[in-house]
Amino acid sequence: MSGFSHIMHAGGLVMYPLLLLSIIAGTIIIDRLIAFSRLGRRPRGLLDKISALCKAGDYERALADCKHASGPVAAALSSILEHKEKPVEINERFVEEIGEEYFVQLEKHLSILDTTTTISPLLGLLGTIVGMIGAFNAISVHEGIGNNDAVLRGVAEALYATATGITIAVICFIAYNYFSARIRQITSETEISATKLLNILYGK
Repeated sequence: MSGFSHIMHAGGLVMYPLLLLSIIAGTIIIDRLIAFSRLGRRPRGLLDKISALCKAGDYERALADCKHASGPVAAALSSILEHKEKPVEINERFVEEIGEEYFVQLEKHLSILDTTTTISPLLGLLGTIVGMIGAFNAISVHEGIGNNDAVLRGVAEALYATATGITIAVICFIAYNYFSARIRQITSETEISATKLLNILYGK
């Protein structure tokens, strides 16, 4: 019996929902890494370059540079330049809409990671309880040599389930906090960049 099969067998029935949770969580983590690499790009020096071009009155080149870049910062700056003739309040609403579209996509499925962080150790605890019940039943029912084997099986089931649940929770907790921190950072950079460009264009 392979190591994985042994763990699944020794951990009891609770290992199957834990396995399902780990597959779902792993898929979401990979999906979010791809999404952040595609949607969360932060072009370095773009704001300074666009600001210099706008101060020089070269709005066409500034807009072209924004469209050539990718990510929410570039999209927000591009929107500001496209609507620079409109009142600042309207321009700000366009920027909010652009930013919201990006942030909704970046936050997609993160709630599942948060939920998995809570559920997996509870399932591990359930496995622990079931395993210990089995061990105590073995002590009270079985007699002789077979008693020790039954008790050990119950204890092993409890330990495997607990360890698996905690491991899944730790991984999901780290991933969730990492993605949340990235979103806060991207949101802050987008808002600051948009505000600075609006100040330049509208002379605040």
